[in-house]
Amino acid sequence: MRSDLVVCVDIDGTLGQYHEHFHRFAQDWTGRELVEPKYWKGNGTVPFWTHLGLSRQTYRRAKLAYRQGGLKRSMPTYDPGMLASEFTYRVRQMRLELWLCTTRPYLQLGNIDEDTRHWCRRNKIRYDYIIWGDRKYQDAVRIAKQNGQRVIFVLDDDPQLLYQAGRAMKHPVEDDRRQYLMDRPWNRLSLWPRCFNLNEALTAIAEAVENERG
Repeated sequence: MRSDLVVCVDIDGTLGQYHEHFHRFAQDWTGRELVEPKYWKGNGTVPFWTHLGLSRQTYRRAKLAYRQGGLKRSMPTYDPGMLASEFTYRVRQMRLELWLCTTRPYLQLGNIDEDTRHWCRRNKIRYDYIIWGDRKYQDAVRIAKQNGQRVIFVLDDDPQLLYQAGRAMKHPVEDDRRQYLMDRPWNRLSLWPRCFNLNEALTAIAEAVENERG
């Protein structure tokens, strides 16, 4: 579906329960009790491995094993009142393009792309495009501009990535209503506006559309 307006949505931590899913895997992989993600408090500046009680090197090895083992395929979605599948369907029913944006390193691991698309098919996630890499929102804004489109809304669980999106969209402030946090324990201290569930995200997206289309 072609639209001039684009909504960008993160996968891990926003639509999918990556942190909870990885925590369970990492406990088995290390043979240790690790601190649960629900106790991870902050504003996006405390690394996940620090919260878990792992060294950065051990975390990276565990994450590589997690990815290589295809665990991304079985990651549960969040569904507090609305399934991710319904959310993505309703976004596209608003005559918007929905771009999934992820920092997953699909160029480094050959299975990442297919595992991600399998997860989308399995969970009936509807999307128009996938943006990969650490510069995902910068790239999304650039690609949209090249295609005569505009990114009007970003939903992520990481405050630092919202800053990236804000700079790319020329709206790098925490009270801007184009970038929203999906409320999670690890971003509770951030001042970005937040959505507590996907119903609220739909309302925020509708407001963004109204502001763009008048």
